[in-house]
Formats: sequence, C-alpha cells, structure tokens
Amino acid sequence: MMDVARLCSELVKIRSENPPGYTDEVISCLQEFCSHIGIETQVLKKGRKHNLLSKNIQNTLLLCGHVDVVPALPDDWTYPPYSGRIDDTVVHGRGSTDMKGGCAALLCALEKVLNDGIEPPVDIAFVCDEEGNGDFGMEYLVQKGYLRPQTCLIAEPTPVLSPVIGEKGIVRLHITFTGDAGHSSLHPVVGNSAIMQACSFLEYCKEIHAMTWSQDPLVSEVINNTTNSLSSLLSISQEEAAEILSRVSYNPGHISGGERINVIAQRCELDLDMRIPWGCDIPRLIEMIESYIPHSSVDVLERVAPTLSRPGRLYDLVCAGIESVHGEKAMPGVTQAASDARHLRETGAEVINYGPGDLSLLHAINENVPIRMLNQCMDVYVHVLSSFGSA
Repeated sequence: MMDVARLCSELVKIRSENPPGYTDEVISCLQEFCSHIGIETQVLKKGRKHNLLSKNIQNTLLLCGHVDVVPALPDDWTYPPYSGRIDDTVVHGRGSTDMKGGCAALLCALEKVLNDGIEPPVDIAFVCDEEGNGDFGMEYLVQKGYLRPQTCLIAEPTPVLSPVIGEKGIVRLHITFTGDAGHSSLHPVVGNSAIMQACSFLEYCKEIHAMTWSQDPLVSEVINNTTNSLSSLLSISQEEAAEILSRVSYNPGHISGGERINVIAQRCELDLDMRIPWGCDIPRLIEMIESYIPHSSVDVLERVAPTLSRPGRLYDLVCAGIESVHGEKAMPGVTQAASDARHLRETGAEVINYGPGDLSLLHAINENVPIRMLNQCMDVYVHVLSSFGSA
C-alpha cells in the first residue's frame, strides 16, 4: 500500500502553479495511481489544463480535490518550495497543505478499503482552476453536467475537529471613479479628485463591515463553533473571529489612479474583493454601493451567495470517523474562504470539506503538512468509505 506522506511528496514535486494552471503532469501521476489500485478514470483536457474523473460516474459520493496551487517564489523558503522533502514530522512544499496532502489522503484511503474487499459507490474528481478563477475546473464540470453527486467530500484543509459545512459568499467589483482634472495647487480647496473619491468610498466600506445581518439558528451555531479555532489560528480575539465570519469583509486588492503628481486625478480604478455572510442580500448590497457612488461605474466581476449544507448522512459519517480517530466530539464549522464546494452545492449535493493541513501556512512561505494529520485524515476517510461500502 502506498504511504500517504510519500504520495503527497510526489505530488508536491510536480509543479502545477496557477497561473498558468497547467495540471497535465500531476493528473497523469494521479491517473497512474488510480490505475494501479483498479480505478478506471477519464481525463478531460483543455490544452494543458486537465481534470481527472471516474470513467463511469455513479453520482452517489464524490471524492474531490484540486491539484493546482498558488505560485511560490523560492526566496526565504527553508527548502525549495517544490522539493517535496519529507522529514520526521512533515512533508514540505507548495501545495502540501493546500491541497495535495488531502488528495493523497483520499486516494490512500480508497486504496485501503479496496484492498480490504470493500467497494464503496464513490466517484473521484481531481480538478484544475480552483486557485485562479479559471474556466475549466469544478464550475465547468458542474455546468456541463459531468457531476451531479448526492454527497461530496472535499479534502480541503480544515480544523481537526470541525468538518466545514458552509462558506461565505463572494462579490468582486471593478469600480471606476471619474474626477475633474485641474492644477494640483488648487486641491483640496478646489477640485474633484478621482483618487479622493476612492478613498471616501473605502471609508464607507468600514460602515458596511460594521453592519449586522439576521441569521438562522444553524448558521449562528456553526459560526459560534468556528470562532474558537479561527481566533486561535489567527491569534485574534473571539469577537474579531466572529466579525470575520458574520460580517461583510472587504479588501481593496488593486487600486490605480492619477495622471501626474501635479494634476488633480481624473480617473481612479479599484478592484474590490468582498466576502459575504449569511443573511446579507447581495443585490441590496450592490444597490447601496451604487447609491453611495452614483457618478462612478460599478462592474460586478463575480457574485456568489454564501452556501451551507444542512448536516446529513455524509456529515454524520465524517463526524463518526473524526470521533473514532481522535476520541473527541466533532462540531460543524464554516469558513470565510471560498472553495469548489459552492459549485457542487448549487446542484443540491450535501458537501463537506474536511482535510489535513496547517491552516496557518495556507499560501505561505514554508508551507508544509504534518504527517500525523495525513494519516489521521486518511483514517477518517477509511471510516467514511467503509461505511458507504457496507451500506
């Protein structure tokens, strides 16, 4: 049987940065492994962007992960980011936590139950374009009807005792502010600066962040469950963690404006990423923004509502697996970040994120995954797959 740390290491060594998002080599490796353990697969290709799916899809339980990773500059890394180095406690390298470690744990768990004579009714999907808002990953597969699972387990890194059943929504805006050009010596007494308009709008974003939204009891429960782990992870107070999960978060990711230092800015452009909590009405939020800046152009680049899977059979099995491995009670959680779960929930599937990884090292220098977590998550997956197979 393949050692899960070794498989994770082999996957890390195969570069699949997004951009450009080429996953042909890592998908080839995974297909070879699947063939070795007796799983028939198919590869969907768009240039060098590849997705690996089960050949004969049953649409009962989907095991899922993305194999593209964010780029890594080698500066300041203790070991080269694509070394896949294994030491006594961790596997090092870009993608080890997010989320090639989870993909390795899923496949090694599947190998184990198959070796035990159990054939669970599961499909696999290892996909591209999760990290880069591309057009050939999970969203494409769902829209084209390749996948319509009843349940889905995604091996995204999560807290050890908290399977994630929901995630905040997304609104991404490109805003163009227009001012009146003039001589810089007149400002601020005279003049209408597009840059100052953008600054005023960002102050308004603080007011949006301060707003609270009504939530149903399940959402309130899972937010409360998640605040402890999030506050510990980020070294912030529980109140601050609750704000991240329950309020509109905003980040001015890119801003550019002005023509010359001695000219009042005529144009300023802002790209804004907002994460949307449960209870927030997105059309109303966009109306509020447009009303605050009526003379500016607001282009909606992306709009996705927050999602939540009501706990069902898969959740119960994952929690039972966690409790059998760790000896502690599992509690449902949510996340402020986005994953492929949102696309699958649109089909009505019950989707659970649960996987190994050091959450403090997501997209970070010296990303690594503890080997202990890889093995523990593999054991949780074995419990889930054995139960599905027995049923």
